[in-house]
Amino acid sequence: MSASRISDLLAPYLVPDSAEKIRYFHGRGKTVPELEWLTVDRFDPVLVATVFRAQSEDTLQDLRISLQAAMASLECTALVVQHRYDGKADNEVVCGELPAEPVAQEQGMKYKLDFQRGQNLGFFADMSEGRRWIRERAEGKKVLNLFSFTCSFSVAALAGGADSVVNIDLSDAALTLGKQNHALNGFQAAQVHYLPHNIFRSWKKLHSLGRYDIIVIDPPSAQKGSFMVEKDYPKVLRKLHRLLAPEAEILACVNAPWLNYAWLEQCVEENLPGAVKVSRLPGAAGFDEAGEPALKTIHYRYTRPEELDN
Repeated sequence: MSASRISDLLAPYLVPDSAEKIRYFHGRGKTVPELEWLTVDRFDPVLVATVFRAQSEDTLQDLRISLQAAMASLECTALVVQHRYDGKADNEVVCGELPAEPVAQEQGMKYKLDFQRGQNLGFFADMSEGRRWIRERAEGKKVLNLFSFTCSFSVAALAGGADSVVNIDLSDAALTLGKQNHALNGFQAAQVHYLPHNIFRSWKKLHSLGRYDIIVIDPPSAQKGSFMVEKDYPKVLRKLHRLLAPEAEILACVNAPWLNYAWLEQCVEENLPGAVKVSRLPGAAGFDEAGEPALKTIHYRYTRPEELDN
């Protein structure tokens, strides 16, 4: 594919936007079939292109040229191309210098980025509406953030006035970055717990810190040895009634292209009595999709059934 062709396809997307947006091109949404292998994000002042399928060197060079041409209008001073395929995730700094402390900015909050950690920079831009959701209803609430990764939901909940948050994730390194995110936003003294544990072995600990007014379930879709979504998601749901307050809210999330909304809704219906669907959350800005999104997020309202009180 020539540089002019790549440039023509990307041109409608790589333009300044007054709205708060990180994803500028979402090829994985399959709206531009020729570029399904590409996404482009803007983490001011860094432009990040992620290549999900091996391309010829000519195509990669044409991509670099096209992105460099767009940098000035997007007010970016550095370009990174991440090669995420064949079991690797290499970040190539094409031009410019990365900030000493790169961050993602969203809704007045800052989240640290780590260009050395591999395929995930430490922040998922597609979950912006989920963070908005929890911020809008967290005031005075006790929050449980399951599979918390770098704790962006926790930061958003505290920004919304949450009374306390419990974060649990198997990765101690991710939780360490989460602690830094809290400090970056002035929440280092907030009532927050960080549990570097497998949740399936930590129900008693989670219960001792609950019950919770809000629970976020945002697991990995396929993490060998710790979580496989189709097998383990129902197990999590069946345990929640012991952790939830008598009246509570849940954000149920699944990021798996091979599973649809119907799967998630049926999973909740069959495994968590008392949960009633309120709404599906909209997608984040820039994440255009030709069909159902890979990320599904659904708001549930929970009322504990009388037969579960004992």
